Amino acid sequence: MGSKLNRGNQDCEVVLLCCQHCLNGEAKDSIWSLGGQGVSIRTIMMPCSSKVEVPYILKILEAGADGVEIIACPKQSCKFLVGSLRAEKRIEYIHGLLEKIGYAGERVGISRKLPQSPEELFDIAKARAKAIENLGLNPMKGE
Repeated sequence: MGSKLNRGNQDCEVVLLCCQHCLNGEAKDSIWSLGGQGVSIRTIMMPCSSKVEVPYILKILEAGADGVEIIACPKQSCKFLVGSLRAEKRIEYIHGLLEKIGYAGERVGISRKLPQSPEELFDIAKARAKAIENLGLNPMKGE
């Protein structure tokens, strides 16, 4: 990633909210050591992507994260049947809220993939960082 979000030498911070059922053993074991190439990654394991609540994501952005990516099960693979669908609807709602306040909805996304390796998780985080690259600094991030 070339521009590091127009912030000099500061990395883009992406928070991954991961459904614990989406990751295999290797990805779970290495999830805490991801990062590099202009992307700083914080990971939070969730019991299910349906546990992602709107205020929680807004708090993550308010705390200064540049982007948030929810790692959810594919529709047919959700262990709790509709958990990933609930997460998707919440993300759509968050997009609308962020757009209304003039804050780009692209800062929050959802991936419906079963990452099987740390590299695949890192690629998902890099994709979110790339999607928000042109937005610049998180306006909620304190100096």
